[in-house]
Amino acid sequence: MSYPPPYPPPPQQYYPPQQPQYYPPPQTAGTYSPAPSGQYNQPPTYEHNYSNYGREPEYGQVHSTVAEKWNRKPKFQDLWAVILFIIHFIGFIVLSYIGIKELMNKKNQNNTSPNNPNDPNNPDGTPNIEIKLDSASLIALLVVVGIFGFVISLLYMLLMQRFPKPLIRITLYLSIAFYFAAAAAFALFKQYISAIFLAIFGIFYLICAFTWRDRIPFAAILLETITTLTKKYYGTIIMGFVGLIVQVGWSIWWIVTLIGAKDKFCEEVPDTKGGTSLSCSQPTIYVLLYLVFSFYWTSQVIKTIIHVTDAGVFATFYFLEGTPQGTGSVPTLSSLKRACTTSIGSICYGSLIIAILNTTRFILRSFARGDDGVCGFIAACLECLLSWIESLVQYFNHYAYVQVAIYGKSYCESAKDTWRLIKDRGVEAIINDNLIGNVLAMGAIFIGALCALFGFGYIHLFLKITDGTTIFILVIISFFLGFMMTVVITDVIDSGVTTTFVALAEDPNALKRTKPQLFERIRREWPRVVQGM
Repeated sequence: MSYPPPYPPPPQQYYPPQQPQYYPPPQTAGTYSPAPSGQYNQPPTYEHNYSNYGREPEYGQVHSTVAEKWNRKPKFQDLWAVILFIIHFIGFIVLSYIGIKELMNKKNQNNTSPNNPNDPNNPDGTPNIEIKLDSASLIALLVVVGIFGFVISLLYMLLMQRFPKPLIRITLYLSIAFYFAAAAAFALFKQYISAIFLAIFGIFYLICAFTWRDRIPFAAILLETITTLTKKYYGTIIMGFVGLIVQVGWSIWWIVTLIGAKDKFCEEVPDTKGGTSLSCSQPTIYVLLYLVFSFYWTSQVIKTIIHVTDAGVFATFYFLEGTPQGTGSVPTLSSLKRACTTSIGSICYGSLIIAILNTTRFILRSFARGDDGVCGFIAACLECLLSWIESLVQYFNHYAYVQVAIYGKSYCESAKDTWRLIKDRGVEAIINDNLIGNVLAMGAIFIGALCALFGFGYIHLFLKITDGTTIFILVIISFFLGFMMTVVITDVIDSGVTTTFVALAEDPNALKRTKPQLFERIRREWPRVVQGM
């Protein structure tokens, strides 16, 4: 991508061909001497000088070159978290073996039909919900809808690159309209308290949109740049789909293990309503909670590995593109290697915190659904409070993992530096995330709806299905398939935006040295970028 120069270039000094070229001495922060015309790929060495700010940098080491700031050979961090994760996963494998073995034994013993009242897995004879479609037709539908969703997602990414500013404005106002539409819907069904809260949120968001309008150009530049880089480093999208496949496989494995463990350790007993309920001993409850904790922790690790990999790729571009060191032939694989080796301890550490919060919320939700009204009310309030805390930690970790990807720091070091970043640039980060997040979220919902409509048309034209339940289920599946296809791409863009924001806040001079035209565009829209942190 090329950008027109925002200002006429300063007079250049001519060097005779037979003379060697010498770079100028290091400049003070806030000043810049561009390289001779046509030499932007080999910029002059730029040193940080914080004397103009009146203080030394609060964190990080001052490096004489950008390449030194980028840690190519980080050391292993938070090894204890890796060891703990491996031990926990071995425990899950043991329980999985026991559970799957129990399922296989029951399958060999029970040959009753699904709707037989004597079926031990269906004692009340309740009809099961079935998809009346053969496997080949179902696979064909999923493949066709998946391809359609992927193509539409790529087209939407192209729209984000070509028209970032209009998309940000449109999705921002659509989000506001959604709040007022939801408030009207709740009021129509006489849910007045919910309607009032939604209307208040809508008014608040409308005020925010008015105050944020000056930040839209900066967010548009970031969105345009990151979508362009995503096309260039398409390995990040491939990694997103790999992560999605791994997550789906892990979820299926976990569900099978949970069902087998429940059948192995719990038994059905009559309840007071004439039906049956599960009865589990106290140790069995701990085993099932362990499985719940394992699901949350492993899922977070999978998700975070993809985020750290993507962040590493975009950080490589920011710090090394245009330098003699370069980004390497396959930066995605290099970043994945760092995420799965030297940074895996930090990933496991941060994911452990989220897993503990998720598991605690699961326990509180169980108490809230209990028969004790007072206990249930207290548990519901605590669960609501904990959900807010979890959201804050998730948001915090999203930035902390960028520090892990760039510098190879431990989780605690990354957390400290992220806290300084949030104190210095927290409001700007939230505004930027909201503006770009609207584009990504609305795009995913819109493409999911298009895929649902496309799936509905495909069902009527080619499959000739008349059963209403089957059509409804297949349309819902089509929606979520298109939604997930888009989320894979938008998550990559989100990681790129976060990484670029962090890098700009910490070291804007790196961009000034290697990509001066892009730096000038950003500087005009966000003058504070020249200050650094």
